Amino acid sequence: MRKLIEVTHVSLGGEIGSPDWAMPYLNDEHQAYASDLLFGADALVLGRRTYEGLSAAYTAMDPSPFVDRMNSIPKYVASRSLAAVEWNSTLIEGDVAEFVANLKQQPGGHLLKYGNGPVDVALMEHHLVDEFHLLLTPVAVGAGRHLFESITTAPALHLADVTVFGNGVVVLKYTPIP
Repeated sequence: MRKLIEVTHVSLGGEIGSPDWAMPYLNDEHQAYASDLLFGADALVLGRRTYEGLSAAYTAMDPSPFVDRMNSIPKYVASRSLAAVEWNSTLIEGDVAEFVANLKQQPGGHLLKYGNGPVDVALMEHHLVDEFHLLLTPVAVGAGRHLFESITTAPALHLADVTVFGNGVVVLKYTPIP
């Protein structure tokens, strides 16, 4: 069974909605970490906001192995407002949890989900997220959208691993406790 791994940049204040504050921390260590995750994935699962932001950014970037992989990998987009998607993407029709559960049953590498938001309600309620990689960035931003703000019930999480980058970013890897 494929794993669904969620990766989210989060400030010390829990803010996730406008991670421009994370940009100065995207160094070689971050690039290596992000590349390992992306090149091990067979597809991305995205919510509307993340899809819109990433598709606009990556289609405008100069080619590189990471950018090329990001642009070419299949993407599955959960949205109630989009009628169509581009950028090698498929709009998820019907129940998001059922769709993702079926994706996880297919052979292949892991599924990668960037960002944290309303889609996580369904995914977490159905125990579909296998790992949370929270990139805790040493910036004291508190205002804005917050990590897990839409979640009312969630599984307890186990701290499975910690990676510390030289610039102070700490990657906290959590797995749900069964």
